[in-house]
Amino acid sequence: MNAKPDPEGHSAFLSSDRLASLSDTIFGVAMTLLATTLLPSILTLKGSVLDMLRQMQGEFAAVALGFAISGSYWVIQQRRLAMTHSVTPRQTLLHFVFLFLFVLLPISTGIWSRGGETRAVVMIYGAHLMLIAIVNLLLWIDVHRSAVAHAQIVRSSLALALFILALAIGAIWPFMAVYLWFTVFAVSLVSHNLTRRIYGP
Repeated sequence: MNAKPDPEGHSAFLSSDRLASLSDTIFGVAMTLLATTLLPSILTLKGSVLDMLRQMQGEFAAVALGFAISGSYWVIQQRRLAMTHSVTPRQTLLHFVFLFLFVLLPISTGIWSRGGETRAVVMIYGAHLMLIAIVNLLLWIDVHRSAVAHAQIVRSSLALALFILALAIGAIWPFMAVYLWFTVFAVSLVSHNLTRRIYGP
């Protein structure tokens, strides 16, 4: 797609196709790097296969959640860019912040893998998820200026509310935050059907 030129003939907006290509690369690399957070634990494993699996269950849960988060938001990103022909400078900035947060996701996942479900770890990882949800919501609100995105805004608002709730509860009972993070994705499926009934696809 061609970017929209400004009055002087220069390209003012970024093509959504080019941003989609960048997003694919960043999400692919970030999702791959998540697996590397398991390497320190693998090098110290001892005992039978079952013992190793039990020792790694916490780390594997962190990687699985990180992969699920990345995959879900990659789908959201593709749908969002498919709704726009070009990306404004403000949207470009938000997109770069959004993508940078996924570049950092293997780091916060590694902190969780090594630190366990302590209050400090839960606050770091929970705050990271909350920031992703905030930027995602801001992007949908901005896209709504030129395309109908009622349903996406509702779903993004619900996800943000749940991540905030998980962060608040995790500050008191850290072990509960993990269950709430996984619950966000189950609830997102319900909210998708609900908003589709109200606003359409």
